[in-house]
Order: sequence, then structure tokens, then C-alpha cells
Amino acid sequence: MLDWTSFFPYTLIASLVLFAIGIYGIITCKNFLRAVFGIEILLLTANLLLLSFGLGSSEETSLISDPFAQTLSLMIIAVSAVFLILGSSINKLLQENNDEILDFTFEAEDIPTKKSEEQEEPTKSPDTIKGDEEE
Repeated sequence: MLDWTSFFPYTLIASLVLFAIGIYGIITCKNFLRAVFGIEILLLTANLLLLSFGLGSSEETSLISDPFAQTLSLMIIAVSAVFLILGSSINKLLQENNDEILDFTFEAEDIPTKKSEEQEEPTKSPDTIKGDEEE
């Protein structure tokens, strides 16, 4: 018979892999919906860890071992569903307005600096402007 110690390392490894995928999805996203799915993967990881810890917390090795862990897991699923609905509706509104958020792709040349602006456009005094107009 399998007890919780025989499969717990595998669930821990699986949850670490899912956590890494979720963080990677959040960091590298250019679209709002991808960030929402990255957070959903993190919530899935929390469910997996919570249920695996809940199964191992009792002396019996049955699927109905700790109702507290299962209750928290159901609450996480409900919060996850609400978050997914709100995230998809926000994404729909962003697509209708052709707006993008979380767009972190920029080059170093795109950042304005005071020195580069002063070098490109030297300021003219009123005397030099009048002299240019007369010529």
C-alpha cells in the first residue's frame, strides 16, 4: 500500500516545476492574458502542495484524510475561477481599446536623457534669432 511519503517527493518536484513555469510566464509575458494564466498556474501549484501536505498530515492513508486542506483547496479554486473571469474580461476591454499593458520591451535609446536633448537642440537666445531673421 502506498503511503504519502512514497509519492510526496514527486508532488514536491511537480509543484516546483509548475511554480517555475508560472513565474516564467509572469515575467516574460507581453500580453495581459498570459500573465493571468501564469498566476493561475501558481494557484494550481498551491493546490497541489496543499493537498499533498493535507494527505500526509493524518495517520490514515485515505483520500479523505484532512478536510481542512480540502476546504482550503476548494476556496483556492473558487478564487482562481473569479480571478480568471475578471482577467479575461479586463483582457477583452484592453483588446477593444487596442491598449497593451505590461509592455516592458524598450531599448536603451528610447530612454530620454537631458544631455542628449541639449546636444541635439541648442537653445538660441533672442538676439541670435533676430540676427537669423534679418539675414
